[in-house]
Amino acid sequence: MENKEGQTVFNRGGPDIKPEIKSRKGVPLNELLKREGVEIDKSTSDLLRIMLEQNTFLSHVEIVFISPEEEPNTGGFFHRVEVDEDTFVPTISIVSEQAEHMQKLMETRRSSAERVADMLGIEFKDMTPNLLRQFIITHELGHAVDYVRNYETNPDYQGADAAEEWDLHYEANLLTMPVSGMDPTDLRKEVSEFDNLSGFLEVHPAVVKTINTGEIKTLQDLLDFQELAYRSSEYESYADNFATDFLKRNARELND
Repeated sequence: MENKEGQTVFNRGGPDIKPEIKSRKGVPLNELLKREGVEIDKSTSDLLRIMLEQNTFLSHVEIVFISPEEEPNTGGFFHRVEVDEDTFVPTISIVSEQAEHMQKLMETRRSSAERVADMLGIEFKDMTPNLLRQFIITHELGHAVDYVRNYETNPDYQGADAAEEWDLHYEANLLTMPVSGMDPTDLRKEVSEFDNLSGFLEVHPAVVKTINTGEIKTLQDLLDFQELAYRSSEYESYADNFATDFLKRNARELND
């Protein structure tokens, strides 16, 4: 998640995890929805409002809007911002631009978009940029739910222990990937340096032991295989299941 957080199908690192970011630029979810002059599209505003109504324990989770230039290959990510050595704030970063960026992700991360459509019980042809964005945002909030419920408020952890345990578990999660230690976004960056799979395997020979080279013959095959393994992992499954359940239960209100 560059690699210490939770990212979506289209998140960075699911979970989408990024290294600790020292500066706090986010706004707590309960404050964001009360602020005047904050430019949030109705679809996102409705989603965040319903989310908070149904999950009041997320009120302190902070939201940051970022540009698609900052995250060209993702729609958002979860991380926890370090305030001091004992205080960490769960934070969701959301790419602010909608249709064009989401349409691009549907093309470049098609296997993930197809999986989202399947989880939502619709045909891929019926997937819209707005629905994909709703899923990504909700998925990242699913990581926040996981963090708050199972780490931040877990009586077994105190203060920084929660953040440390989250990182350790997530890093262990990444080590089980076909290309060990990389989430799909990181791998996409890495393979962009190579013209073909054989060139990649020369530099990363250990990967030969974790993939079936009879089935995986191209860099795109490798990316799809990594994406599938990542989406099936414990961290990502938790967030995917949360997002799927939330969007199905609230489909009528979200699509009014």
